[in-house]
Amino acid sequence: MKKVTVEIPAKINLTLDITGVKNGYHELNSLVASINIYDVITVCARSDGKINLTMKGLPVDCPIIENNAYKAAKLFIDTFETFGVDITVMKNIPVAGGLGGSSADIAGVLNALNILYDINGDMSPLASDLGSDSTYMLNGGFAVLKGRGDEVDHIGADKKLYVLLITDNAVITSRNCYKKFDENKKMYKPCTAEATTAIYEGDVDKLFTLLKNDLTESASVFAPNVKYNLYNLKKAGAQTALLAGSGPTCYGLFKDKKERDCAYKKLVGLYGKDLIKAQTVVKDKDKFI
Repeated sequence: MKKVTVEIPAKINLTLDITGVKNGYHELNSLVASINIYDVITVCARSDGKINLTMKGLPVDCPIIENNAYKAAKLFIDTFETFGVDITVMKNIPVAGGLGGSSADIAGVLNALNILYDINGDMSPLASDLGSDSTYMLNGGFAVLKGRGDEVDHIGADKKLYVLLITDNAVITSRNCYKKFDENKKMYKPCTAEATTAIYEGDVDKLFTLLKNDLTESASVFAPNVKYNLYNLKKAGAQTALLAGSGPTCYGLFKDKKERDCAYKKLVGLYGKDLIKAQTVVKDKDKFI
């Protein structure tokens, strides 16, 4: 049977401006980037209409039929009336960490099935139906997300940023985090437009002064270590430290690999396997580099 394997990278929100609420969803303006932590999705055609999903790597506490990889396959098969599929997901993106892992699996399954069954179709409508930022994850790279995260404007930036992440096992649902944001009734100065110009022009020094995430205070209510982790990243030498999405993962940004690796040595004794090195990647000619 024909087999297709794709890699989909995690993402970080360099900025996250909450701009309002529309039709029950919070609207945002967010500069995002892909980083070199990948979920690997392999699909193999079946001669029937069945969907088999095997999860490997990091544990995922979710029934198969509720897994977004399964839902993506079912929507694809129902839409294009194809045969079934065996799916294997090698889970490397930290689960429920604000790094887009669930959306990555949606995008990976759709991209892989698009190739497997030679559909050559636009997967964006299907991705949008399944998850807010899944449309972005189909292609990744530097982009600005608007609306509920499903309006994607890719930008021509290829600047390499060096990243150090601290994962956390605290449980934060996006719904609760946004609800707490509303309860806090705080407004923050938007920064996405200015940050986008800075990254496009390659002005990293200016970029570092602009970045922020409007959900940081809200996430801290559910994950008490957020502020502590952000502090430790800055103390270790990060130019800036931010919450990833709605958390609880925190990350620091560094000017170069040497600075990042130096910070890693300072923090690895405290965090162990919860400390992860990464860097931004761009997609060029369908290959992440």
